[in-house]
Amino acid sequence: MEDEAEGASDLGRIADLLWRTEGDRREDARLRLSARRIVTAAVALADGEGLEVVSMQRVASELGYTTMALYRHIPSKEHLVVAMVDAATGRPPVPPSPPGAWRSEVEAWVHAVWNLYLQRPWMLRAPTLSAPVGPNEMAWFEALLSPLARAGIARAEMIPIATFISSAVRDLARVATELDPAGAAAYGQVLAERLNPEQFPVLCSLAAEDGLDEDEDGDVTPIVRYGIERLLDGIEAALDSATKQGEMG
Repeated sequence: MEDEAEGASDLGRIADLLWRTEGDRREDARLRLSARRIVTAAVALADGEGLEVVSMQRVASELGYTTMALYRHIPSKEHLVVAMVDAATGRPPVPPSPPGAWRSEVEAWVHAVWNLYLQRPWMLRAPTLSAPVGPNEMAWFEALLSPLARAGIARAEMIPIATFISSAVRDLARVATELDPAGAAAYGQVLAERLNPEQFPVLCSLAAEDGLDEDEDGDVTPIVRYGIERLLDGIEAALDSATKQGEMG
C-alpha cells in the first residue's frame, strides 16, 4: 500500500510539473528561469545531440545557470525527461470541421504521430512511466478517442483500443529508428543459410518471398499501415455485426 501511495504521489508531482510548464508562458516573457525555459532548452539539446547527452548539469550550462538553480523548478532528471516528451509532442493536428469519416481520422492520427516519432526519435528512448498525464499527450489521446467514440465503439473498449494503437505505433517507430538497413537487406540470406526447413518450415518458405530477400530495405512504414488497416477492418466488421444484430432484435 505504501508503494502505491508513493507512486500516486509521484505521478501527481509529474502531472503538476507538466501542467505548470504549460502555464509558464507569462513567466517566460520576464526572461527569468522557469520550468518551461528549462524544458525548452532540454528539448533543443535532445533534438540536436540525442537524449543521452541531456543532464541537469548540461541544461544548466546551456542556460547559463547553476545546476542547483534548475532543481528549484525541476525535481530530477526523470521529471525533466517526462516534461520534455510532453513538450516535444506538441498539439495534435486540428481535425477537419465538420468531422469526416472516423476511420480516416484515425489513420490521419497514426500518420501524424508516426512522423512525429521519426522527426524526434529521442522521444522513443524515454521511459514510459505512466499513462498520459501531460496536456499535450492528453490532447493527442483525446484526438484518437474522439473518432473512436463517433464510430460507436463501446465506452469500455475505447481506451483499450486507443492504447493498443498508440503503443503499436510507438513500438514500430522505435524499431524503424533503430533498425540497421544493411542488416535488414541481408535478413533473407541469413535465414536461408541457417534455418532448417524441417524445424522452421514457414520461415524458410517466406525467406524466398519478396520482403525477405536482398532487396529488403528495412522500411517499417508498410507494416504500420497494414496493421492499422486490418485493425480498423475488424472494428468496422464488429460494429456492422452489432448493428445487424440490433436491427434483428
